Parts: sequence; structure tokens; C-alpha cells
Amino acid sequence: MECPKCGGGSYLSEEELVQVLNQTEPVKILIKAVYQCRACQEKFSRLVYDNLENRKKQATDQRAFYSNRAQTREQTDTEPAEGLRFF
Repeated sequence: MECPKCGGGSYLSEEELVQVLNQTEPVKILIKAVYQCRACQEKFSRLVYDNLENRKKQATDQRAFYSNRAQTREQTDTEPAEGLRFF
């Protein structure tokens, strides 16, 4: 997303749920997304529609990713590194 003031790049600063649209199939949500410019530090917002089913799927995928990552980290912390020699 480009900054409307200076044209610089921006990042998603925060999201706020505005409304859940139950009448649509699949269920959609209206979100107020607040972005912050990396160059001038100006904040600006946009209203965004998103699919609620996709949001739920992303949340479960992220939880699974982080739990697998934590398990892998625990295993590597307890096992000695293979092929390393200390002089």
C-alpha cells in the first residue's frame, strides 16, 4: 500500500472490526485497516472487506505453524548438533 501523502511504502499498523455481514454467503467482515508510512510516518486508513472463513483458516494455519516450530526448536535444543567438533 502506498502512502497517499508522499507515495512511500507502508505497513499494516492495526485492524479494527467494523461490521459482520451475515447476509452474504460466505460471511464477510468489514475491517478498518490502519497503515503507517515507512517514510513520513503518517497514518492513514482504508475500509476492507474480507471473507470470515479465510480469516479463520489463516488463524488455525498460523497456530499450527508456530506450534510445530516450537516443537522443532525444543528438539534441536536438546539434541547435540550433528557434525560439529569442538577443538
